[in-house]
Amino acid sequence: MESAAVSAVFEDLGGFGAVARQSEGPLVGHLQRANIQLASIPVFVAKGLADTTVNDLLDAAKVSRRTFYKYFQSKLDVLEGIYRTAVQLLLMRFREMRTDAGSTDAWLRAMVERFFDYHLAVGPIIRLMHEEALRTDSPLAAHRAEAHRELRALLEERFQGEGVRHAALTYQALIWALEATSLELLGKGGDMPLGEVKQVIGDLLVTTLCSRTT
Repeated sequence: MESAAVSAVFEDLGGFGAVARQSEGPLVGHLQRANIQLASIPVFVAKGLADTTVNDLLDAAKVSRRTFYKYFQSKLDVLEGIYRTAVQLLLMRFREMRTDAGSTDAWLRAMVERFFDYHLAVGPIIRLMHEEALRTDSPLAAHRAEAHRELRALLEERFQGEGVRHAALTYQALIWALEATSLELLGKGGDMPLGEVKQVIGDLLVTTLCSRTT
C-alpha cells in the first residue's frame, strides 16, 4: 500500500528518505512536508482519522513536534494536504490526456480508465479522504467542490469546442456517478469486475456527452 501511495499520489514530491538525502537548501521545507504526508498515509489507513493522533504522525515521520507544527496545524491539515495533492495530480493527468487520447470518446474512456486505476492503486486512503470530503463541515469539502468545478470546466471546454453544449448538471451527475462507483469498488463492491465497471461507466459518459443534441 505504501509504495502504491508514493507512486500514485506523491510521484512528484519525493520519498520517505528525501529529507535525509537533502538536509539543506530551498527544497527542505517542501521535502519535509512531503515526508510527513507520506509517512501519515499508512497511519490514517490503519487507524482511521478519528483514532489517529499527532503523536502517531510524529512517530511515523520521525520528526519532532516542533517540526510538525512548523508545517501543519493539525492531523486534519495533513490529510487535507494529501487530498489536495491527490486531486490535483488526477486533474493534471486528465488535462494531459486531452491531446494524447485523440477523439473525444477515446479521451472520455481514457479518463475513466485512469480514474479507477488511480483510485484502486492508492486504495483505502482515497476512500477515507473521500468520506471525509463528503462532510460539509470538513475543510476537504471545499477542495472536493473545487475539483468538481475544474473537471466540469475541462469537459465543457472540450465539448463547446466541438459545438456541443450540455447542462452543467449533466456533467455534475456524471462526476457523482464516478465517485459513487469508486466508493463501491473500494468498499463492499470490491469484488465487482473492474473491466466491466470501466466499460459501463465509459459507455455512460460517451453515450451521454457525445450526442450532438444541444
